[in-house]
Amino acid sequence: MLKIGNLDLYVGTKEEYTVAKSQGMKIVCALNRAGGFVTHQSVVGWTGRGCDKNHPHYLFKETEEAIYLNMIDGEDPKYVNDAMIDPALNFIKNNLDQGYSVFIYCSLGESRSPSIALMYMLENNMINKGNAVEEFKNQYYPAYSPKFGNLGYIQRRWL
Repeated sequence: MLKIGNLDLYVGTKEEYTVAKSQGMKIVCALNRAGGFVTHQSVVGWTGRGCDKNHPHYLFKETEEAIYLNMIDGEDPKYVNDAMIDPALNFIKNNLDQGYSVFIYCSLGESRSPSIALMYMLENNMINKGNAVEEFKNQYYPAYSPKFGNLGYIQRRWL
């Protein structure tokens, strides 16, 4: 689990979820499915390869303690969209503003979860848009290795 700058925002892996939860952190789950871990699938209850697109929680499910995103880590930006990301960014902002720590996790902590942290920084003008990806990797999260689905979305929306 890595703290992002001077924010009370942390990024990590699915294995670190229980530590974050035990510390009272609010949770952003950027993991659609993974056996044995808390994911969008386990919270919403879908089976098979994907959630039914007509399900009311197809893109995300939000509770007071967490938001669970049906976020696929692929090469196509079509799987990342404003209807999923905006609620996640609002969840982070609202909880940070209320004094909570927020933990964002995905499977390996390399693509989805750090991408959301970067999106939060971009949305709130906390990072230079001209070289945001390089700056984020160099100054905040050296393990950042986004798949093009996340990177393409970031480029289209902010850069």
